[in-house]
Amino acid sequence: MEQRHTPDTKGFMKKWSTSKWLHIGLLVLFPVLIYVQSVQFDYTNFDDNGIILQRFDVVGNIHKIDTAFKVDAFFNKTGDFYRPIQNASFMLDAAVSREKLWMFHITNLLIHILTCISLYFFLQLLGLKRLTAFLASLLFAVHPLFASGVGWIPSRGDILIGLFGIQLFMTFALYFKTKKIAYFILHVIVFFLTLFTKETTVLFPLFLLYYYFLVLNKRERLEGEDREPVLQVLKASFLKLLPFFIVWAGTLTVYLLMRKSVVAGTGATIDVLGIIPFFKNNPVIPIIIGKFFVPINLSTLPLYDNLSTIIGVLFLLALAYLTVEYSRKGKWAVLMGMLWFLFFAIPPTIYRLENADTFFNYLEHRTYLPMIGVVVILGFLLDGYIVSAIFMKRFVFFYVPVIFVFSILAFVHCADYKDNFTLSSSAAKLNNPSGLSMRAGNYLSKGDTVNALADMEKAIEISPKDANMFLSRGKIRARMQDHAGAEQDFTLAITLNAGLNEAFLLRSIERRYLKKYEAAFRDIYTALSRDTANPKIFMSFGNLFIEVKNYKDAAASYSRAIELQPNYAETYSNRGYAKLFLNDYQGAVDDCKTAIGLMRKSPSPYSFNNIGYAYREMGQMDSAFLYFDKAIAAKAKFPEAYFERGKAKQRLNDHEGACADWGQALKQGYKDTAMIIERYCKPKL
Repeated sequence: MEQRHTPDTKGFMKKWSTSKWLHIGLLVLFPVLIYVQSVQFDYTNFDDNGIILQRFDVVGNIHKIDTAFKVDAFFNKTGDFYRPIQNASFMLDAAVSREKLWMFHITNLLIHILTCISLYFFLQLLGLKRLTAFLASLLFAVHPLFASGVGWIPSRGDILIGLFGIQLFMTFALYFKTKKIAYFILHVIVFFLTLFTKETTVLFPLFLLYYYFLVLNKRERLEGEDREPVLQVLKASFLKLLPFFIVWAGTLTVYLLMRKSVVAGTGATIDVLGIIPFFKNNPVIPIIIGKFFVPINLSTLPLYDNLSTIIGVLFLLALAYLTVEYSRKGKWAVLMGMLWFLFFAIPPTIYRLENADTFFNYLEHRTYLPMIGVVVILGFLLDGYIVSAIFMKRFVFFYVPVIFVFSILAFVHCADYKDNFTLSSSAAKLNNPSGLSMRAGNYLSKGDTVNALADMEKAIEISPKDANMFLSRGKIRARMQDHAGAEQDFTLAITLNAGLNEAFLLRSIERRYLKKYEAAFRDIYTALSRDTANPKIFMSFGNLFIEVKNYKDAAASYSRAIELQPNYAETYSNRGYAKLFLNDYQGAVDDCKTAIGLMRKSPSPYSFNNIGYAYREMGQMDSAFLYFDKAIAAKAKFPEAYFERGKAKQRLNDHEGACADWGQALKQGYKDTAMIIERYCKPKL
């Protein structure tokens, strides 16, 4: 009789539950499957363009890497945030992929993978079973709440402190467990990296001391036979910890000195930084807990929502209860997990944007480090029951679907950071006013004024007292040539926020189109009185002077704009136009050629036309026709160019050619053409 072999299910399960390399492999595989898509992502224009693209002269020069320690998080000389290690990591990425973002995203993914693996060993170091550590770490690896941390490049600092924070703890613990000097040296390096990545990590020494006295030292005393007096224990502990105190204090001193020159005098008000923002941001704590346990309403620009708040309060109470119960049993690592969450979740709440209620109340990537503390609590909860076969059967039945669903949600939410349109659409779908406004801007850039206006109408309906919403709708109406509607929107914006200087500038432009010249001049003077270094204001001044035929002051205004911004191509072209009426034809040619040189990829047809006009007046007809032809080639429907070329042909007695050009100008609606055709061409028509 043939003997049948049944699979060794118990042996397989035992191997699966204890195989370190299998666990690590899965902790690598799942994040790769979820986040490899980000390698193809473009700029979101939500901080990443300001940090990388607009500062690429520094970011792209690895030889300037010391600059990372002398600037703020946006590579400005001063600012509110000091992130030198984050800056340096971006410079290293740029050395590989230049302005392309694939290396930046690969680095974010690698950091997340290393954090998940580190968390796996960290939980075991706290005394949890290997299987428990794996299951908790895998949950962290696929959790959709952290998709922004991996998929959005500017979140680099938060995922770095997640990795460095765990490594800081592990090197500290391993030093006291093994007494190997190598771990102390690694701790020194990691503490430097951690502190110079983000300010909130200054709290880590408190947790290290907590761990030493209430977890590690307590365990050693229980395992030993001696019962030393408290003072003697404290004295011995102080001597053991002295090298760490020196390292922490020394590094912190250096950090504060270097940071001081960057953040000094940044001017953050009490409404932006301090106790007032803290109280306004109170819902953040329950909301992020709620989204951790029930990840709904995930957004690129999240606002407070009642459902997540209620869920979060319930789970926060449950976590507090677990913490108390485990603390009564002497499992002080659980209390450390709760303190870890609170101590790293609360500090960011002291900062709040002035327009937080219409932009974002918090950002999800800031949960990356705090939630490690929650994972610690859940790990201890799971560890107490995981040995039960019945529990494991039920747990797997629940756990596997959760991992599957969370992975899908993380994949989908990561895709929200693909580009600016998807980022804004993610927020717009949840009725975020700024998300709607950002998406409207995307529609506008594509020429879709219908959808742009629809988004802004909805944004204003949600947030009717936000001046920026009316400012944005005014820009759309201006593009639609609805100058009266645009003027009305800019007026509403000014009514809601009289300090919105851009609204005065834009309203002056609309009033120029509406021929309300006196009112337009009042607006532009108001804008100038508040900002004397804005080239756009002087540009608008010049355009207004052109409209009232004051060409001398127009040229002077354009000259001032050029002084403030020497590469302002449009201003050179407009100054060249003003010089035509001042009979400075060579000056007009020089200005317009400069404008063309600055706009190599898409030179303005008006610059070509102005040069043709100037050469015609100087009698250089061959050059005049060359540039008139270039103007018409660059813009098929360009009646002014046909009209001026016709005048050039008339001077050469080419009446047929002149009339043909004027006829084309008339067909395209050029107002000055009918009279000249009546005078010179009617007998020949």
